[in-house]
Order: sequence, then C-alpha cells, then structure tokens
Amino acid sequence: MTDYRNKFSLTELLAVSPVLGEIVNKVEQLAKLNRIVHQKLDTKLRRYCRVANLRDNILILTTSSPALGHLLRFEKTELLTTLRTDPTLCHLKSIEIKVRPLSNQKPTIEKQPTVVRSTLSKFSAELIKNTALNIDSVSLRTALLRLSTLP
Repeated sequence: MTDYRNKFSLTELLAVSPVLGEIVNKVEQLAKLNRIVHQKLDTKLRRYCRVANLRDNILILTTSSPALGHLLRFEKTELLTTLRTDPTLCHLKSIEIKVRPLSNQKPTIEKQPTVVRSTLSKFSAELIKNTALNIDSVSLRTALLRLSTLP
C-alpha cells in the first residue's frame, strides 16, 4: 500500500518527472497567453473567451456559446494582427475559435408548443354558415360549412 503522507516539494517532483515539468511549463505558457489575449480583446468578449491551446503556431480560443463564437470570428483577424505585434507572438499563423459548452450546464430539452384550440361562438358559427350558403364556389362553401360546425 502506498503511503501518501510523504510530502514532496514541486521542485523534487519536477526533478523526478521531466514530463510533469513540461506540463507545468505548458500551463504557465497558456496562462500567460490568456492574460495577453484578454488585454487585447474587446471588453465585451473577455469574460467569455479562454485560451485553450497553442499548437503549431495556431492559437486556439474557446467560448461557451455559439453566438459568442460567431462574434469572436469577426474579431479574430484584428486580434491576430494585434497579437503579432508582441515579439513573443509574432510567429502566430492563425486563430481557431471553438465552442465548448460549460460542463455545469444541463442540456435543455425543447418543449413541444402547446396547441391552444379556439372555440367558435354560436353567433360566429351562424354567420359563417350563412356566408357559406351565399358563396358560388363549391370548395369554399364546403370549407366554410365544415368550419361552422367546429365546436
């Protein structure tokens, strides 16, 4: 059984596992990129946009809403130009926008609209019937007579 009471410092863990060190560096890089993007991004979009990854000089941004993703796509050319002015980001090729719904949101199930049936008053039914009897068109007369007998 493993004893988890032994505590290791982060430095000791990074010395033991170089892969862990790479992961920590990647997380730090993405956090820095996220701060830079938020500084350059329109204030309306900042809180809904997050840097997801930087892969092959392509910056991947995520948002939780398709509508916000659409707005970000409008902004991405200007954002790319602005980000390239930063010496550490001059290598960027493009920006991808991905929509990732928040995991704590439950999928919504659309309700079927309820059909509200109108009732025809006796007076209205009588008017429609009298109108139908004075119409020459057989198909229209038949339709109006059928309408006048609805409850």
